[in-house]
Amino acid sequence: MISHRPLRIAFVADTLRSGTGGGILSGAYVVDRLRRDHDVVTVGADGDEALRSFQFPLRAMRESNFVMARPDREVLAKALAGRDVAHLQFPFWLSLAALDEARKLGVPVVAAFHVQPENALYNIGVHSTWLNDVVYRRLVKRFYNRVDAVLCPTRFAEDKLRAHGLTVPTFVISNGVPPDAALALSQRRPPDARSGDGKFHILAVGRLAAEKRQDLIIEAVNRSQHRDQIHLVLSGSGPREEELKRLAEGLPGGADIGYLSREDLLAAFAKADLFVHASEVELEGMAVLEAMSAGLPALIADAPQSAASSFALDPRWSFPAGDADALAARIDALIDDRAMLEAAREPYRARSREFDFEASVERVVDMYRQVIAQHASAAILAQSA
Repeated sequence: MISHRPLRIAFVADTLRSGTGGGILSGAYVVDRLRRDHDVVTVGADGDEALRSFQFPLRAMRESNFVMARPDREVLAKALAGRDVAHLQFPFWLSLAALDEARKLGVPVVAAFHVQPENALYNIGVHSTWLNDVVYRRLVKRFYNRVDAVLCPTRFAEDKLRAHGLTVPTFVISNGVPPDAALALSQRRPPDARSGDGKFHILAVGRLAAEKRQDLIIEAVNRSQHRDQIHLVLSGSGPREEELKRLAEGLPGGADIGYLSREDLLAAFAKADLFVHASEVELEGMAVLEAMSAGLPALIADAPQSAASSFALDPRWSFPAGDADALAARIDALIDDRAMLEAAREPYRARSREFDFEASVERVVDMYRQVIAQHASAAILAQSA
């Protein structure tokens, strides 16, 4: 029988407060929510049990502000002792060390899948299916197949790991719509009063990195028949920020590119007329879920390595990945048919309700309890053998 008492959870993540990306944001949101009902200790560069941080000398890591934590076995052992379960957020050095310590202490382990090899390789200019496969298989063998269960944000993510040899149990649980996203919906105004400048506002959100393809959005806006009317906002930070600003200099409707505070980002969701997601690598797509929750229609790239492709309402709301002309044509069609744009708001918002954050956290807790119970049963069987 699975107990429903409050859990003692060790949440191991290199960082939950610095850098950008879905794995960091979702981890921070989940930890904050878990703490209402459970005893959670975080271990990482900015954790309750703080570890020394470092960065590899890579521009993509440095400009995304992502830091890694240097494992300290004594700190890990102290943090894990007496815990019901360990949650490992990233498949890096810290998690490998935490997995070893958890095994010594008999603590069951759940690992999350938030990092695609394509992300890292794309940012250093490597486009190799063979190398992607090598990295996937190494991650599965050295890390994911050694834990008790793997948390996958989508069926797409689960299939990725299974295709590369994953054999342990999996739980498919969405990151969910961030809990404050509804504030953007409450701030939304009628179309004729939304911006006050007569522009058609397009918003894209994500790390300013190669695989997110903000360059394609800029090119599509530049090719639009309505380019003079379009104001573009690219929210995020990352290694391509200065390059993207140079690319956008000639846009007649202007462009704002760079990091937005959470408050300003929610205001941008409320003000925008259209959300565009051109990313070619995505395990779920939290930014798209936020847009949907805010009642903001989304044009989404149809990319084989992106789970976000499935969020498009129908083919009119998707475009072939990497095709600037097709994206420009979709944008023009929506500017010419505002009724279609407005009619899509409620269907998108209704779809976002399938990804309720509170429900996702409840499912994560249920996953912890199942893993704990199965681990205890296995230990009893081992003792009696």
